[in-house]
Amino acid sequence: MEGTGRKRRVGIIGAGKIGGSLLVRLAASGDYELSVSDTHPERLAEYERSYGVGAASSNAELAEGCEIIIVAVKPWDVAGVLHEIYPAVEGTEKAVTSVAAGVSIASIEDGLPPGTAVLRVMPNVCASVGLGSAVVTSNEPGRRLLPEVMAIFRHVGDVIELPERLFDAATALHGSGPAYVALFADALIQAGVREGIPREVARRLVNATLQGTAVLLKEQSPHQVRDEVMTPGGTTAAAFVAMEKAGFVGAVYDGVNAAAERARGLGGK
Repeated sequence: MEGTGRKRRVGIIGAGKIGGSLLVRLAASGDYELSVSDTHPERLAEYERSYGVGAASSNAELAEGCEIIIVAVKPWDVAGVLHEIYPAVEGTEKAVTSVAAGVSIASIEDGLPPGTAVLRVMPNVCASVGLGSAVVTSNEPGRRLLPEVMAIFRHVGDVIELPERLFDAATALHGSGPAYVALFADALIQAGVREGIPREVARRLVNATLQGTAVLLKEQSPHQVRDEVMTPGGTTAAAFVAMEKAGFVGAVYDGVNAAAERARGLGGK
């Protein structure tokens, strides 16, 4: 809490890929008093031993001792978690933040005492290397905590406030995005192998290309990068023609749309 010198008590329910990555980064910062709960006791023991994080024996115990509760479980497990923590949240100013895809603020509010501060964050798996991206929104009571929750998630990457009506699209775009990039990388490697390049060499070339391109895209638009590489009548232009004939761009549009529809389905919309 600002100005008190006391560390915020933050608890994370679920120590999987997203919850675990956030926990490690927050522990490294030393800015928070952290607790974690999880259905796998071995995970709790590891975080307690390696990072000095308090291991709670139950979700209810974690919620009792924390001011900001981050629910990092699968969408279908959210309702059960909210039922468990309800008594600990009732009559307090605790805030509940969910990272579950497709689960709306309205659905979360239904499982908590009226007036609870509720926030939604949609991060991605790149959080594990501190280069993730996340979108965040809140209900009206949660707006006072938006800056603080955004600061928490900045420990694992870039954070952008976004209206909730765009969350399913953002889930499809950046939440699933690392898998799309990995699919493209694998296709490039396979294409290189087909052209006679040894697999390990192809992998190194593709990985370096993706890393370098990511840096370029911080300074330039995708069109600028594309135009710098593609000379009229050259190899890149030939590749573009072939990819367009194969429906590459249309496949990307369809894939993102399918993921967005699935996100809406997870929330019962």
